[in-house]
Amino acid sequence: MKVKVNLDEVLYHKIIESLIRGEYAVGEKIMLNDLCEKFEVSRTPVVQAVKMLGKDGILKIMSNGRVYVPDLEEGTVDQIIEIRRLLEGHALEKTLNGSKEHVERTIKDLRKYAEQCRECFEKEEYVELAMADLKFHRAIVQSAGNKIMDDLYTGVQGRFIVLNYLIRPLKTRKYERTVEDHFMLIELMENGKTKEAVQKLGNHISGSGVPDTETDKEK
Repeated sequence: MKVKVNLDEVLYHKIIESLIRGEYAVGEKIMLNDLCEKFEVSRTPVVQAVKMLGKDGILKIMSNGRVYVPDLEEGTVDQIIEIRRLLEGHALEKTLNGSKEHVERTIKDLRKYAEQCRECFEKEEYVELAMADLKFHRAIVQSAGNKIMDDLYTGVQGRFIVLNYLIRPLKTRKYERTVEDHFMLIELMENGKTKEAVQKLGNHISGSGVPDTETDKEK
């Protein structure tokens, strides 16, 4: 049973990587048999992984069992960015107002993912960079120690993965800015600049959901 559960989770992340790579289009139907063939596994772990992805809002599962990449709706990306700013900003502020030990532990975790992002950038491993970036932001939310907020963020981040990476393919992104922002945020946290850190995080999140030209105008 443990092996099966682990395989479910592996497939969960493999399918996310496929979405980030741009292997699927918005509204595209996903055949479970194709996933079985692609990943060379039986149907059961694929079904379980897809259920997890559906629960997290990454895939859309219809009442008839058919699976689709969610459709885009006007304004959805802006709404997701707004919620991410609220959740991550609140989590970061709560963490920075906590004990020194907790802040240090959080910074240590964030630095680990920031360094992974930088290493992936230098190696031009952009899918791996995107996955490390997701972990960086999830660590911010988890640092608040609020399970309800963490569960809510799972769905928000899931929708963001689909919409953001399908709108803005990997090849169009400026990863150097992502890497720089992470370390700038950590520096603000280390210096105890809570207000500036929350603002920096918000600007970083907003920049992740618009074309680079627009981001450049804002900054």
